[in-house]
Order: sequence, then C-alpha cells, then structure tokens
Amino acid sequence: MNNLKKTAFYETHLKLGARMVNFAGWYMPVQYESIIKEHLAVRSYAGIFDISHMGEFILEGKDVIKFLQYVMINDLNLLEPSKGQYSCMCYENGAVVDDLVYYEETSEHFRMIVNASNIEKDYQWLISHIGELDIKITNLSLKRSRLAFQGPKADEYLQPLIDIDLSKLKRFYSTHCSIKDSPVFIARTGYTGERGFEISFKNEFADIIWNELLNTGAKPAGLGARDSLRLEACYALYGHEISDTITPIEAGFSWLVKPKKGIDYIGKDVLIKQKTEGTKRTLVGLNLIDRGIIREKYKIYKNNNQIGFVTSGGYSPTLKKTIGLALIETQYSQIGTKLKIKIRDKLLKGEIVSTPFYRNV
Repeated sequence: MNNLKKTAFYETHLKLGARMVNFAGWYMPVQYESIIKEHLAVRSYAGIFDISHMGEFILEGKDVIKFLQYVMINDLNLLEPSKGQYSCMCYENGAVVDDLVYYEETSEHFRMIVNASNIEKDYQWLISHIGELDIKITNLSLKRSRLAFQGPKADEYLQPLIDIDLSKLKRFYSTHCSIKDSPVFIARTGYTGERGFEISFKNEFADIIWNELLNTGAKPAGLGARDSLRLEACYALYGHEISDTITPIEAGFSWLVKPKKGIDYIGKDVLIKQKTEGTKRTLVGLNLIDRGIIREKYKIYKNNNQIGFVTSGGYSPTLKKTIGLALIETQYSQIGTKLKIKIRDKLLKGEIVSTPFYRNV
C-alpha cells in the first residue's frame, strides 16, 4: 500500500484512530470508532466525511453547455446559474462511463465532481470528445479537498461558521462563500439520504475547515457508514448498480434519460429504446426474510433458476435488518415476489420490496 495517495486529512484520520484501507488508490478511513455509531450519528445529528478522493474538474468556454448536452444523458436546459444536476456519461451501447454531478456557475463555467475510481477515465473520455468545440477542461482533483457534512442538524451546526444564509440555499444549488475566512465552494447535495452539504476548497485550508466542522459536535464518519447510508437511501455506487455493463434504465434511472429533442447525445438511441420498450433486467430492493447478510455478487434464484445477482447489500443500522439491491430478470421484479438468495452454500428466503429503504430529503 506504499503507492497509495493520501488526502490532506490523512494524518488527522490517524490521530482520530481511523482504520485505513485502500479505496480507489487512496488511503481512506473505513471507520473510526464504529460503522454503526457513525451511521446513526448522521441519521441523528451530523457527520463529517472526507471525500477528497473524488475527482473535481472545471469546464470553461462558450461551448460548455453544448458539449455537456452531447456527453450527458440529462438535459442541461433544466439548469440555471448556481444549480447542479446529477447525470451519467454513457457509451454508445448505453452502459455507463460514470455517474456524476456538475454545477453551472455561469453558462461558460461548470464544476464537475466524479467518482474516485474513474477520475482519469472520465478526464480522458471528456477530452476525447471536445473536437472543435471551444472548451477547456482542468483537473483540480489533487489541488482541492472535499468534505461532506451530512445530517438533520447540518444546517444548525454549520450556520454559525459560514458567511451566507444557508436557509436560502436550496437542494442541488451551490455558491461560493467562506468558512471562518477560508473560501469554499458549497453545494446542498449529498450521498446519505439526509440534508447536508458537500464542500470543496484548496488543500491549504483543509485543517482549518476540518477543525471548525469537528468542533460543532459532528462525528467523523468513514467509508463504511457512507456505504450503509447510501444503501438505505438507494443511491447508486459505480461498479455495483451502474457500470460499463449496466445501463441507467436497467438501474432504475429512466428519469435521467431525457429526449432532448433535436439534440444528439452519446447512447441516446439505445437508451430511448430501452426507456420506451423496457429491459430484460431491472434493479430491485431486497429484504432478507431468513437470518443472514446479503452481499454483492450473491446469486438470486426463482424456481431453482438463477434470475440475477445482488449489486449491494448489508445490515441497515436504521431499519435494523438486512437490505440489498439486486439486478434481476424484469419478469420477477414485482414488489412482494418471494425468491431465494444463495449465501455460502444455503438458499435463504428473500422478498422484493419498494425503495428507497430510507430518505429524509
């Protein structure tokens, strides 16, 4: 693990007793005291997550919107300055290059946050599709740090530290402001199912901002809690619910695929066809009826035939039961359908349930 990258908070994590793991080529904290305690802290009051391993690009030029309309499946006509949008970049076959969020700061200046495991792939994919368009893409991933500040008390805790009225920052909107004189880019977005913020700033301000947030009483939370929180909220994880072999339609994101009349975009023909005609497989929510834990790649059976596999699973600290997401044959996707999940050498009983399991935003 000697070649792994370190965020600006690496030493801070060690001092807090974090158990560090390799995640997407970075040393990252999987937990500090306890995944369950960190999870419940975010559900009850607030947690701080180091998300500096994620990528951050700036896209500039008079053709930025035209360019993004071509490489994204969502419709940028729904945006306005300071508003963000969740979307996917897709291959021609409809499978996903990455899922990401971008923010329109002005019509010629966008900020994009991408998954840690896909930074270089995404950057090269974007660069390769510029062509003759007037657009410049700058990769700021290693020059800036990012924190997520999430939980029902996130506004209450953050407001005394910040020089804007947070009540006026609507969901998926962003702005530039300061935390104790340290300049930040802040967005009301997150990956936990709770109200909260994602904050980006230059590395030189990392210690100041971390300490200010920690002093609010928020609890440091690692990747373990981040995963269990996003699973309860049914947010996709790249390589699990969506990937280079799974399309947004199969993953239940048909709402992302916009017709964009008169605008061609990569993967449009396949995705519009899937949206219109349906797909042979689809993503569903699972509860385990028998005792056990659902994990990714576990096989799912109906009438002794494999009909799919688990994409994500685990124990839900909020609901106090095992939950999961699975990609299965669409004909078996009705809520209430009973099926079997192979866990080790046993076939345990499960049931398809409605999603999300939890959402508070």
